Amino acid sequence: MTALAIDPLVPVWALWLLVLLLAAPGLAALWRRHWLAGAARLAAAVVAFAILARPVTRIEERRAEPDIAVAVVDTSGSMAIGNRRAEVEAALKALRTASGPDLHWRVVETEGQPGATGGTALMDEIGRAIGQTPADRLAGAVILSDGIVTREHPPVLPEGKPVHVLLAGDRAMVDRRMVVQAAPPYAVVGQTAQVTMRVDGGVAGLPVNWSIDGQPQPPVTIDAQGLARLPVKVARRGPAVVTASVPPAPGELVTSNNAALVRLNGVRDRLAVLLVSGAPSLSTRSWRDILTLDAALDTVHFTILRLPSSFDPTPTEELSLIPFPVEQLFEERLPRFDLIVLDRFDQLDLLSAAYFDAISDYVRNGGALLVVAGPEHQQPFGLSGTSVGRMLPAKPTGDWETTPYRAVVTDSGRRHPITATLEEEWGPGRPWGRWRTHLPATAVSGRTLLSGPGGSPLLVVDRQGRGRIGQLMTLDVWRWGRGVDGGGPRDTLLTRLVHWLMREPDLEEEQLSARPLGDDRIAVSVRTMTEPEPVVITPPQGQPQRFTLQADTRGEARLAVPAPVPGLYRIESGNRRTFALVGAGPERQEVRPRAEPLAELAKRTGGGVFWLADGVPSLRRTAADRPQAGNGWLGLVRNDSGALLGVHEEPLLPPLLLWSLLAAALGLAWVAERRAPSRLV
Repeated sequence: MTALAIDPLVPVWALWLLVLLLAAPGLAALWRRHWLAGAARLAAAVVAFAILARPVTRIEERRAEPDIAVAVVDTSGSMAIGNRRAEVEAALKALRTASGPDLHWRVVETEGQPGATGGTALMDEIGRAIGQTPADRLAGAVILSDGIVTREHPPVLPEGKPVHVLLAGDRAMVDRRMVVQAAPPYAVVGQTAQVTMRVDGGVAGLPVNWSIDGQPQPPVTIDAQGLARLPVKVARRGPAVVTASVPPAPGELVTSNNAALVRLNGVRDRLAVLLVSGAPSLSTRSWRDILTLDAALDTVHFTILRLPSSFDPTPTEELSLIPFPVEQLFEERLPRFDLIVLDRFDQLDLLSAAYFDAISDYVRNGGALLVVAGPEHQQPFGLSGTSVGRMLPAKPTGDWETTPYRAVVTDSGRRHPITATLEEEWGPGRPWGRWRTHLPATAVSGRTLLSGPGGSPLLVVDRQGRGRIGQLMTLDVWRWGRGVDGGGPRDTLLTRLVHWLMREPDLEEEQLSARPLGDDRIAVSVRTMTEPEPVVITPPQGQPQRFTLQADTRGEARLAVPAPVPGLYRIESGNRRTFALVGAGPERQEVRPRAEPLAELAKRTGGGVFWLADGVPSLRRTAADRPQAGNGWLGLVRNDSGALLGVHEEPLLPPLLLWSLLAAALGLAWVAERRAPSRLV
């Protein structure tokens, strides 16, 4: 490569100053109409400028190197539809064949990242691939994709380098897609929640089949706006899986997006709790604080301050107490409560045996009972002698003790959601504060979560019929809340205990959950108090598969299994069941090929957009200032660049010639001035 340049002998400012000083007399002579002298002086100034500026011819020696064209190949999941990958491979092969030895192809295959609104996040990958190529050798880029990409910020590309888009797939592809238009995260138990599905590519009257937790529901139809409204009535607390699907359209290649899945959480509007305290105490205050500060609970609290049999000479009209509403609570309103807490309640003269029988029936029919035992519990006429006492999981074996000790999480407690993470959340190696009181007992049923001296049970939970029972054999949980001896996780323990009794779904001992991992795997999670039962996975097509899991010390087991067939998978373990929809991620939401938004990138860079179904465009090498795309052809810039080996400089004019010209010009000026000396002064 040859170029002209100057290599001045003096600084540029000095160069122009000298030229101005030399040219000034010549201009003055011309102004006085002494043409020969003025022209000679100006010629001398020009020659002096040439001598001082030192113009040279710069010759660069380069080793010829081929230009580089970047081919960005989309390998995301949607490219597996139909023969899109085959079209891309054929197009790339044709472009390589049409290239000469002066063009090298750099092929970058990328899956991108799934976009949140559908498609593949490919723009960053395109910018990264082009940015790794030297700009002076970049001839352009070709994107081979189906166009299903997200509308991200376009990458910053070198100016004058075209980006062409080659689209694979059938632009008239038929596809029917179901999308969740609106779905509430929660649904009140016993009420109807509406889930709205939108069906793209459907017609009015098209049937939609749907189910709740695998139980088929009456089909609904699509309205004129393409919407299907599902009346979902949640019958119980906890997660509910709603699945819906539409039949495939004629000629439809992809049916995995014909179905949709929604997870709702069934909740109670408000949970009602009855707290009855047999005597005022710090334990009572702890329970009142925990229950009244929980926004999800409506708590009714009674504290027994005076028994009917108590002797008190104070006139009744002067007492600020109300009678304990036995009939109202334990006859009329008992079924309305979700939980009954009996805190040191052993006043049998307040309740007859019929009321205790009513409480027992309430539990067996689905209610929840928590008994906080005090020193009166083991007395002959205490609660242990009633029908409620006979259904409790722990039986007293001794007298009330007041020796300091630390509560210990049992093996069952390390698996149970109430206590499994208490030690970890409080802090590894950080001891709990000591308690001082407990009632020695033996657990005859249920699960012991906390134990005290000699392994005596402190917290026992059990199931009776359809209900649940909790029994706490100490009154010192309040010490943790007050920070006595370092404190402990009082709030976490009591809150979880209360909500487990009221069937909080996240606190269930036996849990089965599943979720898709990408478009070809399912993650299954099992939680159990015993060894997990085998997991049976039924795919949309084919035979069920059986897997055996091994639980860790917390009773948790996880499994990731292949799911090659898109669609709805049913996962079962024992009597538990859940569902996972595979192949319905953002990459599969829209499967029809499209030109936008890649067409915007091509237009901005001067490139073209071509459908491979119309044939592979021919390849042309073009100049940077010429059009880069046309009807059936795409252009790649010819840079003529290479590796620099060396630079040689040669004077543009021989120095002897310049000095001779300068002498001649000055001599001519002197002769001209000598002829008319008086007129030049």
